[in-house]
This record gives sequence, structure tokens and C-alpha cells, in this order.
Amino acid sequence: MVWEIPLRAIDDPEELAGANDVLGLVRALSTGTQIVSSSRVDSVMGMTLVHVDPAQVAPAGLEERDNAFTILRTLTYPWTEEQPDPRLRGFLLQGPDRMRLYIDHEEDTDVVAADVRLSGALTALLAALPSLIEEVERTVPGDIGDPHCSRLINLVDW
Repeated sequence: MVWEIPLRAIDDPEELAGANDVLGLVRALSTGTQIVSSSRVDSVMGMTLVHVDPAQVAPAGLEERDNAFTILRTLTYPWTEEQPDPRLRGFLLQGPDRMRLYIDHEEDTDVVAADVRLSGALTALLAALPSLIEEVERTVPGDIGDPHCSRLINLVDW
């Protein structure tokens, strides 16, 4: 099945729909049973084509995984020509609203783990992350029990 989704915003035809708007429509269309008027169904290359009317579909909201993806994408492709610093070496989803980032600096082989909350202020966190991981006072004291890093900082409540 193929969905044809108009890329114009519902409330303002002069504006383009954003990626989250389209993703919300696709999520809504792919869950449950959809009843579609036969006038909106076509065929293309042997597949059923449904012309979607965004005004008739309630978009599904964002999920935890979307915020995790935003963090990971921003750390790996920061929309600049320079290489990202700090560099993402890995990550671990730890619960419904937590993720551990394993990061380092280009000149340093020391891996720092940073626990972050996925529902927090992601833009502010990502902008401040390079300086936050340098603040020694944020280091969790004692044995962290994680063999993948040399120190752990807690940014869950940041």
C-alpha cells in the first residue's frame, strides 16, 4: 500500500508540513483499520494508492524513540561542516525516559557516560553538552559499574 500525503500544512496552505507532522500521519495510518472512500483509492505500479486527506486523519503524537533519535542525529550530524565534538561513541536506552550517551573528545580517549532524560529540554541539553561533560562536579561519585566509560555524569535533572 502507498499513501500519497500532501506536504502542505492543513491550517496554512502556504506552509509546508514538517517532518513530525508527516510522521504523525504515517503512524496514524499504519495503526488500526482505516476506512477510506473509494474515490480516494487508486492503483500505481500494481500497488494500492490511497490519497490521504490530512484533515480527516488525527496524527499520532511523538514517542520516546523520536526524542532519542533527535539526540542521536544531532550528535552524529550536527548540521555544520565541522566534525561533532563531543563525539558519540555509543548509547544505551535505560528505561522509558532515560538514555545513556557514551561520548568522548577527539583529542581524548577517555569515554564519558552521560545519563539524559528524553522528555527534557533537548535543544538546551544538546547545546550545553560539550561544557557539561567537562564539569567534574557533575561526576557521579563511587564505582559506577559501567565498563564502557571512565566516568559518569548525571544530566537527568538538568
